[in-house]
Amino acid sequence: MPASKGDEYLRALLDDDKPARTVGLFTAHALKPEDVERLVDSCIAAMRETNGGADVAMKPLTDGVEPVKMWRLTMREGADAKPHDCLLQLYDMRGQSSPHRALFERILRTDEELATATRRLQANAVTYLQFASGKLDHDERVHPFENLVSLFATALNAAIVDSKASMVTMDPVEWVEALEESLEMERELGEQRR
Repeated sequence: MPASKGDEYLRALLDDDKPARTVGLFTAHALKPEDVERLVDSCIAAMRETNGGADVAMKPLTDGVEPVKMWRLTMREGADAKPHDCLLQLYDMRGQSSPHRALFERILRTDEELATATRRLQANAVTYLQFASGKLDHDERVHPFENLVSLFATALNAAIVDSKASMVTMDPVEWVEALEESLEMERELGEQRR
């Protein structure tokens, strides 16, 4: 079976643009593609309250057969900021294609306490949203990604799961702090390897 546009884009983000990050949101809302599009519009409005030049362009990634459940989001924190891309994917938790199982397996192998928290989240979740970001190497890439994930999590009252930051939380501020700490550790390790 050939790879979809979304699969190819995800692979490019995660393999070619390291250090990359994949973050999952578990929500009790049964989201449809049009709900995601409305949420992006709400996120843009919220971001523009802070900076009038903030923007998120949304491009569907589809093979034309299945309904759109994958989008390339190009974020700008301000009018003069460089764009930063991420991939947003929407999954029904009952569907076999949802990557939340792989995320759960990865967490289970690394941290039993985190796995227990994730297992509890899965019991009540209906929809899984996955955000994959390319390189998060400086603030102009990190902040828009943090804003987008945090705004979605807040709007949906969703749990955030970030296995690289060893974090399962309902608190976007707590996740942002853990993300920044883990990115700093990744940078320091990278410098030590040079």
